[in-house]
Amino acid sequence: MGQNLNPDGPGRTAAGTLEARGQLTLFCLPHAGGTAGRFAAWSSRLPGWARVVPVELPGHGRRLREPRLTQWQPLVADITAAVSEQAAGAYAVFGHSLGALVGYEVCRAMEDRGRPPALLATAARNGPSARASHAPIHNLPDAQFLNSIERLGGTPASVLDHLDLLRVFLPVLRADMRLAEVYRRPPRPPLSCPIATFGGRNDKMTDEAGLLAWEQETIGGFEFTYVDGGHFFLEEPEFTGRLAARLARLAGGDGGDGGREGSGGQ
Repeated sequence: MGQNLNPDGPGRTAAGTLEARGQLTLFCLPHAGGTAGRFAAWSSRLPGWARVVPVELPGHGRRLREPRLTQWQPLVADITAAVSEQAAGAYAVFGHSLGALVGYEVCRAMEDRGRPPALLATAARNGPSARASHAPIHNLPDAQFLNSIERLGGTPASVLDHLDLLRVFLPVLRADMRLAEVYRRPPRPPLSCPIATFGGRNDKMTDEAGLLAWEQETIGGFEFTYVDGGHFFLEEPEFTGRLAARLARLAGGDGGDGGREGSGGQ
């Protein structure tokens, strides 16, 4: 159930050529209910040596006609197979919200295959072992579910304001929220790759203790950064600048612990 992961943006060459030039493939995983189109503009926002590869989940976006995978094991197997096809050289994984958990599980699977990433970057999601920042909502009736999502800031206003779009979006969002809320971290050793975690200062779906729990998931170095914004801070210049700087350190050969930037305040 693999997928064709073509990088976005003009002027990109084949993976082998990029790797020969010392460039990095960045696999990007979206939030609950989101699509790979969220990352369409990232090629122009990140350094030219970062080959941006948006990853579409089954039943979302370009893969909308495929069945949604509602269990963790088949979902991770699907995305791992897709990543493995294009992770020919150095690569990193970025995940936003639900995508952070998917990215973590994919990094685990890739490490088990002997092909660990250079970095796992997570955004807007508490660590896998942390307690959720809110009570489960995926089983609530539609009206209550949407009210809860709106209160938590877990869905872009552009979706909530359009009824026709919402009818299509709601089943996907509910299924994704279920995945996020039933997730339980299996007992396992930490990852060998470094982890860089980003949190929004006004995000109601995370908390500082939960974000810092990502440190427990790596022996390769941990870095935490607060940035402006709520749950959807990916368009904030502060975030894109910080992410680009972190990737630049990988390109320069520094993948280790950068400290807890901005961890001390909201």
